[in-house]
Amino acid sequence: MRQAARAALLMLCLAAALPAGAQSPADFYKGKTVRLVTGGGAGSGYDLYARMLAPWLQAKLGASIVVEARPGASMMLAMNHVWGSAPDGLTLMLAPAESAVLAKLTDDPAARFDLLKYPVLARVNTAPRILIANPKLPWKTFGDMLKWGKPVQIAGNGKTDAASDTFSVLCHAMKIACKVTIGYPGSREMAFAIIAGEMDATILVEDSSARYSEGGQMRPLVVTSREKSALLPDVPTIFEAAPGRMDAEAAWWIDFREDVRKIGRVLIAPPGTPDDRVAFLQRAAKEILTDKEALAEFEKRQQPAFFGEAAEMSALLGRLLGGGLSAERRAQVKHVITEEFY
Repeated sequence: MRQAARAALLMLCLAAALPAGAQSPADFYKGKTVRLVTGGGAGSGYDLYARMLAPWLQAKLGASIVVEARPGASMMLAMNHVWGSAPDGLTLMLAPAESAVLAKLTDDPAARFDLLKYPVLARVNTAPRILIANPKLPWKTFGDMLKWGKPVQIAGNGKTDAASDTFSVLCHAMKIACKVTIGYPGSREMAFAIIAGEMDATILVEDSSARYSEGGQMRPLVVTSREKSALLPDVPTIFEAAPGRMDAEAAWWIDFREDVRKIGRVLIAPPGTPDDRVAFLQRAAKEILTDKEALAEFEKRQQPAFFGEAAEMSALLGRLLGGGLSAERRAQVKHVITEEFY
């Protein structure tokens, strides 16, 4: 009995001496509160996606998920906040990795973080982009727009909002006269400006483009990549619509912007989050984003998920920000996106 008591006492001492990190991630998350930060305001796409993911993450982690919106500076304020958050795995972010890449490439002073140091958990969503225009304009096709002879008036939110910068890259690659006007609060206001005739065109993700093209509110002209749109299969790609202008240099610009687009919206954690918790969160995110029931629900809510492996997204980020672009190319990218069409 004495030996049994001594063994039990020894086990208790050993357990007390174990570091906190020895606790399994599954046990760590049970009963905790996890903040899921977004940079979008209430009702924005990021807010809607975060709230869609929250109950699935809650069930998978056994933790309460609180969605926390921190809008501002094209979502860079939220990125900065998560950069400085405690690296305990209790703060996650549905991050605008696409905009963050462009902010770093253009030396945006609002981006006070090293994007390559955030642990990537998974890509949640990305989608082809569509150039969409006012149907009252004399453009039936992208070719008509190329021949118009007037500067195309483009509606945007900020210089790296995915609409303005994609259009700027497109105009540079195709040698189109363009004028970008930023300051619209979001894609809805940009779309309304085009419908009202205030602006000529913008670029939206395929689901938004499909909604606005129903009933003829706007006319989709071209997919801004090599990839066709599943929702608008009759809309040609830029490579199909303008083969005469697609030389090697033009193709480089289109493919470069497409690489950025592929990163899309990603789940990240603060730098320094313990490796075992990162691995646990990566598995949980993958299980959710490949679950047939979850995917069906997301589709039903018109917020489709398009899962991307953490390693694949990290490799893309490394190629874009880790020396894959020469100093000359980076300078060209900055000029095209922030200066050429303003």
